[in-house]
Order: sequence, then C-alpha cells, then structure tokens
Amino acid sequence: MRDANGWRLGAALLAAWVGGCSSPSPSTPSITIGDDSAQITGFGYLAPGTHQATANLKSKSNSNTYGLVTFYEKNGKVTVAATVFNLALGAHSIYIHETGNCSSPNAASAGPVWQIPGAPAGAKRAGQLPELWPGSENTASMQTILTGLSIGDRKPTDLVGRAVVVHSAVDPDPKPQFGGVPNGWIACGVIVQGGG
Repeated sequence: MRDANGWRLGAALLAAWVGGCSSPSPSTPSITIGDDSAQITGFGYLAPGTHQATANLKSKSNSNTYGLVTFYEKNGKVTVAATVFNLALGAHSIYIHETGNCSSPNAASAGPVWQIPGAPAGAKRAGQLPELWPGSENTASMQTILTGLSIGDRKPTDLVGRAVVVHSAVDPDPKPQFGGVPNGWIACGVIVQGGG
C-alpha cells in the first residue's frame, strides 16, 4: 500500500518533469491512482496528435510497479520518454514487445521482444530501449530517440499495437513464459495512438 507522501512525491516528480518540458499546446496533467497503476491524462510533454502514442504501464507479476511511456514521431525519428515508479534499486530492462496484449498475470501475452521483419541476423532489436536506473525514491526516467520507426502508419515499423514491458532486472534475452510462471516481467502497457 502506498502512503500519502509517496503519492505527493510522485505528483511532484511528474509536475517537475512536465514543467521542465515545452510543448506547442501544453495541457494540464491529471493523475487517477488505482491499486496498481496510475492513469495519467492530459500529459503536457507532447502535443496530442496522430504522431504521438502512449503506453500506460500497469503492474504485473505481483509487483507494485507502474508508469507511463510516451512516443512522438517527427522528421523520421521517434522520441521516447518513460517514467516508472516503484522499481527496486539497480538496472532494469525495458523493451517494446511484439504483441499489444498485457492480459496475462506475468505479461507473457506481450510475446517476444519486437524485431522488424527482415532485419539482419544479429541486428539490435527494434524493441530494445535503454535500461532504467531508479534513484533513491525508486523512480526511474529515461529518454531516447529511435530511428527507422513510425507511429500509426500501419507499416511493419509501426509502434502502435505493440506493448512496453519493464523487467525486474537486466534481461538481455527475455522469453515469454506462459502458464503463470514467474518471469520478472513487472509492468506492461499497450502502445496506443494519440495522447492521454
């Protein structure tokens, strides 16, 4: 169970992040807190539109981890920004997985890490994102720019309809394990087009 100070800190971090970013049409964020996730709407970091996508990360594998990942496409590049709460200290893998399905208790329904069909053998997977490193408050933020991907164009490079999965530690080659087997996949969110 989270205490009021934890919620205030989370809201303060979100406000600081939103305040530090600029957007052509900023909006005021609001947070709806559930038992295992935060639904963040009106996120001001990105202007809502067809070139934006979001993944609301919800807790999996009996964890308390949740967060938000935003994607914005411009000039052939996709900017990714993530904030994830309630992570244990140490590095955590975060990947884009092939299937936009987070329904299984251990997120195995998200399938394997996404790779664009026809990519050369041994190439870095399209779904590989920089590791998350939480601070003393167990919150991690990450920003990166991806090339060769798209949002909402229905091409093989399209991020929409995939899932983002956070792992309990560094996992260089995660494999889905079905049947409720504990696998360290601690948060999952489907990537949907548009803003919150």
